[in-house]
Amino acid sequence: MNDDSDRNVREVITLDISDDNPTNSRRHRSSSTSSQDIEPLPRPIISSNKRKKTKSNNTDEDNNDKEDLSRTTIQNDAEVCPICLEEWTNSGQHRLVATECGHLFGKICIEKWLRTSPKCPQCQSTVKKKDLRRIYCRALHVLDTSERDNAIRERDLEKKARKKLAYEKAELQLAYDILKEQLKRLQNEHDKLLKLSHNLNNIGEIIDDSSRTSIESKTNLVPLSSINIRLETVIKIPEGMCRVLAYAPSHQWLFVSQPTNNSLYPGFGIKKISLIDGGRAPEYTTLRHTKPIRDIQLHGDLLLSCAWDKTMRIFDYTRNTFNLLCECASQVWSCAWNLDDPNIIYAGLNSGRVQVFDRRQIQTGETILSSSIETLSLSTTSPIVSLQYIQRNTNFQSNGLLVGSNDKSGFYEYIPDSEYRYHALPIDKNLSSLHYDSITNRLLASFRPQSSPARHELYELITRPIEDSEQSFIVSLQLIQTFIGSSINIVLSRSKIFHKNLETYIVASDNGSHGIELWNVRQPTEISSYKIPTQCDIVDVCLTRQHLCALADNQVRLYKWT
Repeated sequence: MNDDSDRNVREVITLDISDDNPTNSRRHRSSSTSSQDIEPLPRPIISSNKRKKTKSNNTDEDNNDKEDLSRTTIQNDAEVCPICLEEWTNSGQHRLVATECGHLFGKICIEKWLRTSPKCPQCQSTVKKKDLRRIYCRALHVLDTSERDNAIRERDLEKKARKKLAYEKAELQLAYDILKEQLKRLQNEHDKLLKLSHNLNNIGEIIDDSSRTSIESKTNLVPLSSINIRLETVIKIPEGMCRVLAYAPSHQWLFVSQPTNNSLYPGFGIKKISLIDGGRAPEYTTLRHTKPIRDIQLHGDLLLSCAWDKTMRIFDYTRNTFNLLCECASQVWSCAWNLDDPNIIYAGLNSGRVQVFDRRQIQTGETILSSSIETLSLSTTSPIVSLQYIQRNTNFQSNGLLVGSNDKSGFYEYIPDSEYRYHALPIDKNLSSLHYDSITNRLLASFRPQSSPARHELYELITRPIEDSEQSFIVSLQLIQTFIGSSINIVLSRSKIFHKNLETYIVASDNGSHGIELWNVRQPTEISSYKIPTQCDIVDVCLTRQHLCALADNQVRLYKWT
């Protein structure tokens, strides 16, 4: 009988331990005071060592294992949520919360439970969601998921930021495609205008002296008193120190050299003035020169500039990008493009030499050219104040570089894949500027006043072949006319040859009366000048389709010329 009762007790204990439902087991433990049937179940385990029975060592070891298993189960129950049997956390959705009845659960688990049942899973007491309380207790062993939750939060923010960036990228891509199409259309128009301009230049070169004389004989000489020039706009440049003026007919832009308008980043650049809107919104662009700019030459969409900082730079003024930096041996006073081979550029130095650079010599991926391919020496120590490349035309059977310094001038004949051939030109000293006009094959040399007033001499450039030589020739000058200017020369200015209404004019600065002088050179007898008062000293001039542009130290004056 005693053996049967012991067997029944063991069976009850075995069923209680092997119950798979943790909730039911906890309900049995929590309701032990009210249930008389299962109240004596733990007693055989607690008092099993007190019974005086003879058992084997194997039976004692089995009972000890069962006690350890029960103790481990109780400890694990204190560390996991009773609903999902997962460990609690101290943050996030599964953080530890307590009901009003005092039982502990994971926050998301008890909230899901209360959606289907308003009772506590442990004691069946009524529980409301608003009564749930977070537990902040150091004695509880919980899983620290704060770093994981922060990482998840950062991941969500990153996803949101990436989504926003993707949307902005799509908008920018659409705007870029639109601008790309507009650029392509403008480039096509630009190419057409360049071809048209080139054709017009060719037509002007084809006209020889006989046809030009025929045209002039059919037209009456326009008296200087009938010239209609009136001031239209004055564009102020407060920074001052403006010295060079250039004009791009394909875009109707004026380029003026000036210092930067930012005191934090000193330097020198250009101001781009659009004549389409009357110069109402000039735009400054730095050329990264550290000293004053002395010359600007345009070729297509490229701008070549030189300065006293011993550098020469190539700048794409349509894309606002730098293409090349040439490091020169000394201060650069003038520069020029080789119009037969634009890869070759020239720098006129203050030491009386001309450095020749080849853009093809630069290494891939670099933008600095520190060595020239050749140096042309004019055998003088005076600065090279003027450089101009002359192309072969119907009136001049040669091509090369025209070089002028204060006390010596010459012509370097360009022979591809060979050395330059020098031709001395009989031009006096005190030269201030040289300007060659390919349409009339005229060379204008301006001289500063010394003991006599300033003068402007107009020459014809002549090539004379050498006897018994088909390729060699001599370049010489023939003086056509001399124009007497002002007796005062405050600043170094440039004089130009312009064509307007089938007439040829000499335009020069008049520092004595603070104005501009014009001479009509179609007939040698027409030597009286037309003066334009400017109230300032002019340093450079250029002619556009409708305007005569005059540059002073701190302003650009646009004169309507009809």
